[in-house]
Amino acid sequence: MPLPYAKILVIRFSSLGDIVLLVPELIRLRRAAPDAVIHLLTRARWAELFAENTYLDEVLTIDGRGPGELARIRCRLARERYDAVVDAHGVLRSLALYHSLRAPRKIMIDKNEIAKFALIAGKTNLYRGVVPHTERYARLFAKLGVPAAGGRVDLPLPASARAAAADAVPPSAPGAPEPVAFAPGARWETKRWPRESYIELMRLAAGRGYSTILIGGSADVETNAGIAAEVSPAPLDLTGRLSILESAAALERCAALVTNDSAPLHLAESVGTPVVAFYGPTVREFGYFPRLPRSVALETELRCRPCSRNGARRCPYGTKECLTAISPRRAMDALAALLAEPEVRA
Repeated sequence: MPLPYAKILVIRFSSLGDIVLLVPELIRLRRAAPDAVIHLLTRARWAELFAENTYLDEVLTIDGRGPGELARIRCRLARERYDAVVDAHGVLRSLALYHSLRAPRKIMIDKNEIAKFALIAGKTNLYRGVVPHTERYARLFAKLGVPAAGGRVDLPLPASARAAAADAVPPSAPGAPEPVAFAPGARWETKRWPRESYIELMRLAAGRGYSTILIGGSADVETNAGIAAEVSPAPLDLTGRLSILESAAALERCAALVTNDSAPLHLAESVGTPVVAFYGPTVREFGYFPRLPRSVALETELRCRPCSRNGARRCPYGTKECLTAISPRRAMDALAALLAEPEVRA
């Protein structure tokens, strides 16, 4: 039976990885409410993720962070007269909108911030098991009556994105393995596996016959170009050349992605590509570890972890030992094991 809501608003401003993880629930919401008008409010820079989508009626955007911009969007939203408002972010700005908007049904995400603070500040684990962020979203939308249907829901890719990826990533030669992608960037420096380690790992992968690809946004262009110059054979450097959806389509054409704890991880898994991911200042309890069965998380157990909720803080000891202790050889062994395992798509 369809959900009893004619107009629904979902709020999630950022970050890219969190929004990618939200997409399956937006699709399930559309399936559960086929005739409803569904709006998403997000930051303008992430709206391109929903180009040509078929599950949202409109993507509303917020550009600035000041009170004026918040007041502007609040007036815009109030005119819509929503039947249901979903705060899938749980930060001050989203909560301000959530509490100021009138709607018969209003629900907000539970991010268990008390347990996160206790683990960071006091190294006291109050978590009762690990709840992936995708499960937090599923529990949130279940309050509206959205069933948590079984099976994986991949990120829908428009034909234009796949065509651009096909032009950017040529097909592998007959009998040759699919390429391996590398995403050395991350918003926060504390989350980045060392540049020298990426160079060595890419050399090891190339030595085993794998062609390599560099992926990243405009902020990663200089760093990735420097890495590419140190690797032979030279990798295909797509950094800054593709849109978000085109990057996802390029990752769909790869055997695996090697990445930090950042958005490319979730983008790759959203199209079924497994990852080898490096974790330093954050831990599994926060809910952002890889989800695919073949994916691998590499970390170093240290008493100082976690030191940050998202990697924004500098390493308190100035060593980044949690990441530097992960050797390229260990990463290559994990990557080789992943690539040797047969793929089974859900």
